[in-house]
Amino acid sequence: MLVVLTGIANGPGAVRRARSDERDRTDAVAARDGTYSAVVFSPGSQAPLTMARRFVRMLSAACVLLLVAVGASPAFAADVVAGARTYQRAATVLGSDVAVWRPTYTAGLPRRGPIDVIAYGKSSNRATFAGATYGKRMPSFTIAQKGAADRWAARPVDRAEQGLVETVAVRIGAPGSKRVVRARVFADCRGQDASNSDRRRCDRRDVVRFGGSVELLARTMSSGKPLASDIRIDSQGLTYAQLVRVASGLVPVTK
Repeated sequence: MLVVLTGIANGPGAVRRARSDERDRTDAVAARDGTYSAVVFSPGSQAPLTMARRFVRMLSAACVLLLVAVGASPAFAADVVAGARTYQRAATVLGSDVAVWRPTYTAGLPRRGPIDVIAYGKSSNRATFAGATYGKRMPSFTIAQKGAADRWAARPVDRAEQGLVETVAVRIGAPGSKRVVRARVFADCRGQDASNSDRRRCDRRDVVRFGGSVELLARTMSSGKPLASDIRIDSQGLTYAQLVRVASGLVPVTK
């Protein structure tokens, strides 16, 4: 999964420009393994991880100084680029109108580094993102999510080689409050060789062979208010059953 940064605050003007032409002018920074944005995720050695953290700190400091200098409004003061050590902290950073979903099943893979959190804008122009990586290269998976009413602050990019495996019903949520949602499972089977370049569908075995993804809309209640999140999980080296189980193990974390 390649991630495209669609708005990081280098100042009010830069944020406004990023919001106005998000679809036409986005930059992807290729990481060492060519999989994720080096700013949002930190695959590879400790060196790019350290560089990413330094970049986040410099951006945060620059934003604070600029806000003080120009007298920004409280709405712009909520803009953030940060790394959170826990999902509870990530939910606190994003605010009470966004639920962050934590995987309780990770196929035995440890989380790598902090949870990356990005938020900017307000109302209909609000953009949010929370993402984390589990495992190294293969097997591994990443989870990217945003508020359903928001835009992607760091957008997962669909790959042309992906084909739909099937749509399944999964039960997500904390024990006692689980609900059934529909999830779409994809695999990167198309274009792997001449025999399957025209395939529109993939099968379950292709998930572990070529890599897979699952997309779903997760809903929960917080203080009597309904919250919804768009979630995408991308995997390498996980079986179909493992990928679906990761999705089924999601639980909401709210501020």
